[in-house]
Amino acid sequence: MIPKDLHDSVDASERDASAGGDPVEEKLPGDANDLEEVIVRRLDLYFARLEGRDPHPLYDLVVHAVERPLIDYAMSMCANNQCAAAQLLGINRNTLRKKLQEHGMLPARGTSRKFKEK
Repeated sequence: MIPKDLHDSVDASERDASAGGDPVEEKLPGDANDLEEVIVRRLDLYFARLEGRDPHPLYDLVVHAVERPLIDYAMSMCANNQCAAAQLLGINRNTLRKKLQEHGMLPARGTSRKFKEK
């Protein structure tokens, strides 16, 4: 489920675009509803393939599947600048740094400061 504030902001931008609002505010292809639909379809497929086995905890499963590529994408878009990537993601830089460490995406101390690829 999309958080209400994100869903409302998507709805508002759609209303603005349809009312002849600012062209910058036009609905972009691939909005948040498209992402939600992809996730739901993949969860349906996941449960169909379980064949009677117990599922993994869903929250951890989805977060693990989405978080690393999301962070990787933000870091790439921001030329590996942690402050800019954190701002793009809407999280604190320290939170981003913690998540980079959790996913093994930071170089070891004393090595190059360049972002570590998977």
